[in-house]
Amino acid sequence: MRWLAPAVTCVLLLTPAARATAQTFSLGRPAIEAVAAVATSSEGADDPFVFLDLATTLPLNSRLDVVVRPYARRLPGGDWDALFYQAQIRYQPRDGMRIDAGIITSPLGLATLELRPDLNPTVGYPFYYFARLPLFDQYSNRVQVLSGGYPLGAMLSLSGAHWDARAGVTDSTPARYRKIFAGNAPEPAPQFILGGGLTPWVGFRVGAAVARGKYRSASDTEYYGGGSPYQPTLTNADALVMNVEAEWSYRYTKLSGEWVRDSFETDRSPAISRGFYAQAVQTLSARTFAAARFTRASSPVQTAAGLARWTRSSAEISGGYRLTPELTLRAGYEASRGFGVNDWQHAAVGSVVWARRWF
Repeated sequence: MRWLAPAVTCVLLLTPAARATAQTFSLGRPAIEAVAAVATSSEGADDPFVFLDLATTLPLNSRLDVVVRPYARRLPGGDWDALFYQAQIRYQPRDGMRIDAGIITSPLGLATLELRPDLNPTVGYPFYYFARLPLFDQYSNRVQVLSGGYPLGAMLSLSGAHWDARAGVTDSTPARYRKIFAGNAPEPAPQFILGGGLTPWVGFRVGAAVARGKYRSASDTEYYGGGSPYQPTLTNADALVMNVEAEWSYRYTKLSGEWVRDSFETDRSPAISRGFYAQAVQTLSARTFAAARFTRASSPVQTAAGLARWTRSSAEISGGYRLTPELTLRAGYEASRGFGVNDWQHAAVGSVVWARRWF
């Protein structure tokens, strides 16, 4: 973690307007957003997913904000998890330029913008943001196609009328969910990230991003449960994560999707994992909407017969009704098939989402 604090400080101090802005604080009215949601399925109606989220944005002046966002969730099975999604500063030295530093939103992945239940059009989420990949070597049981977690880092974002770009550094690969304050977290590993997009006309955008850095450190034997003389020596290994995304909207219709490719270094040849989702949302009236999403991921896996390739897929069709401005009901049908499984499972799904903003 020692490398990150100086990096964040340098980013701020090298910005010409930062020093002057820091001397002219003028506290504004805080904006507070609260979300509570419960989601379940016919396969486990008595074992719901519960989500509680509270985001507060405090303006220090017209260009500098502090964002604090704690959250808690209950996973199916009964385990609770709580941490900070965001704890950052957001500084805009001029129009079209922004600096984020601290625990920031993930800089890769289109669906990270919709992981909050009130922003997500369906009941479920693209599974590869949360599900681990199958084992492709001795120490690969802690990675996934892409993470929905928020890392510690610093990002510089620029934008114009028809383009946007970002660059920065985070403390963990986007292919692993990171709990910064967890006692068994791996060693921080700097990731260098570059991305951007084009918006040729209003309603249509294409973008791409890439991240490179260590996903495994030779010093993380405790995290991986290593240290036994019967296990291979833990070595450093890098991951290259790339994603391409697109969004198109016209009137009451919105189409979006992304494709992700990961290349994990191993003691043999690199392990290549892929994932994608395609999503459609149709607004039917002021209170009703329909949505559909198909998600698929594939990854190499170590089997008794050698390396094989497994896939996992899911599909959801659902509809929503806004009972009040704060309360939304969703219900639908989901089909899913796990890694290495041939048969599809079918379930009815539903959720209740409450969201409110103050100021």
